[in-house]
Amino acid sequence: MDRIRQEKVQRFEEFVDRRLKPDLVRAIAERDKVFEQQKVFSDLKSNIENLEKNSVTQLTTLVNLGSEVYMQAEVPDTRRIFVDVGLGFYVEYTWSEALNYITAREEYIAR
Repeated sequence: MDRIRQEKVQRFEEFVDRRLKPDLVRAIAERDKVFEQQKVFSDLKSNIENLEKNSVTQLTTLVNLGSEVYMQAEVPDTRRIFVDVGLGFYVEYTWSEALNYITAREEYIAR
C-alpha cells in the first residue's frame, strides 16, 4: 500500500514539474506583459491630462535615442500627438482622441 501511494505521489510530482510549472511560467510572463501595457497606457493618459490641465502648447524635453543616450528636443505644438497602435504603426491624435483610444485599449487589455 505504501509503495503504491509513493508511486502515485511521484507521478503527480512529475506531472507538476513537466506540465504545470512551465504553464505557470508562461502565464506569469503573459500577465507581466499585460501589466506593462497597462502601465504604459496609464502613464500616457496621465501625461496627456497634465498637458491639458496646464494648457501646455509647446514643450522642451529629453528623448532617449537608445543605450541611455539622450538628446534635447523641442515640440512646437503639443496639441497633436502620435500614439503607437501596434505593429510599428503610429496614429496622429488630438488629446481627446488619444484619451478615447487609451480608454478603449485599457478596456480591451483588462479582458
